[in-house]
Amino acid sequence: MNKMDFDMPNIVEEPADNRRALLLRRAMVVGAPIGVIGLGVIGAIVLAATGPKPDKNKEPPKPVAVQVATAHARQTTISVSAQGEARPRVQSALAAQVAGRIVWISPSYIEGGSFRANEPIVRIDDADYRLAVVRAQAQVAEAQQALDREEAEGDLARQDWEQLGQGREASPLTLRQPQLAQARAGLAAARAQLRGAQLDLDRTRISAPFAGRVRARRANIGDYVAPGTPVADVFSTDVMEVRVPLTDADLASLNAQLGFGAEGDNAPHVDLTANVGGQQRQWAGRLTRVDATVDPRTRLTYGVVEVRDPFATSRPAPLAPGIFVTASIAGARSENLVAAPRGALKRNEYVYVVGQGDVIDVRTIRPAQTTATEVLFRAGLRDGERVVVSHLPSPRDGMKVTPIARAGEPPAQQQKQRT
Repeated sequence: MNKMDFDMPNIVEEPADNRRALLLRRAMVVGAPIGVIGLGVIGAIVLAATGPKPDKNKEPPKPVAVQVATAHARQTTISVSAQGEARPRVQSALAAQVAGRIVWISPSYIEGGSFRANEPIVRIDDADYRLAVVRAQAQVAEAQQALDREEAEGDLARQDWEQLGQGREASPLTLRQPQLAQARAGLAAARAQLRGAQLDLDRTRISAPFAGRVRARRANIGDYVAPGTPVADVFSTDVMEVRVPLTDADLASLNAQLGFGAEGDNAPHVDLTANVGGQQRQWAGRLTRVDATVDPRTRLTYGVVEVRDPFATSRPAPLAPGIFVTASIAGARSENLVAAPRGALKRNEYVYVVGQGDVIDVRTIRPAQTTATEVLFRAGLRDGERVVVSHLPSPRDGMKVTPIARAGEPPAQQQKQRT
């Protein structure tokens, strides 16, 4: 019993020592990496605090490099560019004036066929109308015979009165004057009826009073047509017109006013161009008139360009109706304008001028004319000034830039820009 009491404390104390050893080993396993990481952080902090520091850049940012070109003044005649559709000056729908069946059509009675003035292109059966002419001619003959008889009877009545009237004045009825007037009126009516029958006979041949071409045919041989029935759409080929829109500035360049009209060499010259048959074609015309009104929706007015004899065989291609053309109208006078490359105009209203000290001067300028390669100014830009032709983000007045001469500038101009 005493031996058991002596051994029990040893059995209880042995597990506690094991636990402490186990805990110690676990603490060493977890704490060692943490300690290493901590030492590394401390070392990095010490190195950062004691190491050499980079010098701060005290130079200001360099100005933005831009491409510039020199503006030049020159005597220029501004041409107005506009677009429009060619259309014939005269186009109409030929219609029958008498009723009947179509018995003949001309070989030119096809789409695009050409005809001369008063040349028949369609004929209507005229048998009934020829008979009407014969009847009217017979009525004229009868009326003429009645007039001749009344004139003879009137002469006899005058002779009888001279013998039996004992010097008294004869009455009109005695001399058969009313009967003579009636006979004359009957002859005039018969002749008018004959003329009407002849007109109806002539109208069986349908033609146009001008030389032109057929746009569309509306009837064919064998069709019955009534008065007013369209048989063809035709247009004249003597003059082709192009209506072009014009602004107020365009009118100023052309020295023209609303309601302007001119003829011959007094009318401004116009060059018309269009792509026809895969090639660019050109026609010469004249600005003959300007409308007397302004479109309230677009604030534009319209001018009319005339091209004479557009289907002439001497032309490389005819100016046919429906062709969309570009018109270049010569200005009325020569002006001293300043020209700059097309890229100098920003957002259609701004020009960035590089002045003294290579600083930007933002100017709002209205161009007098803009083409595909250059822009012309009447005011706002002087000869010899440098303008920015490249993209410049966020421009502002006084902004400093580094100008670079545009490729293609003459050496003298490049030297001037560097100085």
